[in-house]
This record gives sequence, C-alpha cells and structure tokens, in this order.
Amino acid sequence: MQLTAEANGVLYLYEENAWTGKRSLTVNGVPLTKTGKRQFSVTKEDGTVSYITVKGSFLSGISLLTSEGEVVLVKNKWYDWVFIFLPLVGIVVGVAGCGALGGGLSAFFGLLGAFVNATLLRSKLSMSVKIPLCIVVFAVVSAVWFLLYLVIANAILDAVAGILPNVL
Repeated sequence: MQLTAEANGVLYLYEENAWTGKRSLTVNGVPLTKTGKRQFSVTKEDGTVSYITVKGSFLSGISLLTSEGEVVLVKNKWYDWVFIFLPLVGIVVGVAGCGALGGGLSAFFGLLGAFVNATLLRSKLSMSVKIPLCIVVFAVVSAVWFLLYLVIANAILDAVAGILPNVL
C-alpha cells in the first residue's frame, strides 16, 4: 500500500507491505532512515536530525507525527468504519452458533474481509463502485467460512459416526 500527503510544501510518501509489515518513508523524494519499528529519521539541511513517527495502522488510519505537527495520510470516515468492520459481524455468529471451529474460521475470514474492504476503500475507485464491492466482499467471506465450516463439521460427524458403532 502506498499513501501520499503534502503539508507545508513537503511531499510525504509512505509505503507499507501488508504481508511483511515492512515500512518505508520518503520526504520530497529522499528516503528516510528507519530507526525503530514505527520511527524514521531525517537529517535536515542545517545538520539537525528530526524524527518522524508513524501513528495508527492500515485499518484505523495512518498519520505521521513530525516536529512541525501531524500529517494525516488516511483518516477513516464513518462509512469507512462500517464497511471495514462489516465482515467482522460474522465472528459473533461463528462463535455463538458454530463453536470453536466456526469461531476460528469466521475470525480468519472476517479479518481477511476487513483487510480487503480497507484496501478497496483506500483505492482510487469511485464510491458508487466501492460500496457494492465492499458488500460483495462481506457476502463472499461470510459464505466461504460458513460453507467451509459445514464441510469440516460434516466430515467430523461422519468420522465419529463411523467409529461409534464399532465401539458399542
């Protein structure tokens, strides 16, 4: 994921790999040195060292804390929160109605759906395309975890039914 922002004539380019968590930051095209998990340093023209700290996450929104103030790269609007967390509703259903297996599957696929929806919402697509796509993602991840749960639960029940007559 690549995010850009401009503040006070300074162009910030932040990149984060969703799979590895590797982060990089450039200011006006100059790559900064990573000094910590979420901290970068830049040496200014006068020789002083300034630090920039990354605040937030891909799902919650990302901003940069600089010596000049805060630079917002991504800030979620109310509807972003709705569509990001919509796939997580399945976790409640999975845990309450399907036990540990359903809870685990719904948690995995719900988080995957939340990540995909966050990616869609941060894309350059129009809102008239983003909203239906987010709803489709919710429907697909919910259907996939539930169908996978049914297949695994039926396989377990068939295996137990095949063992029990031999035991009794």
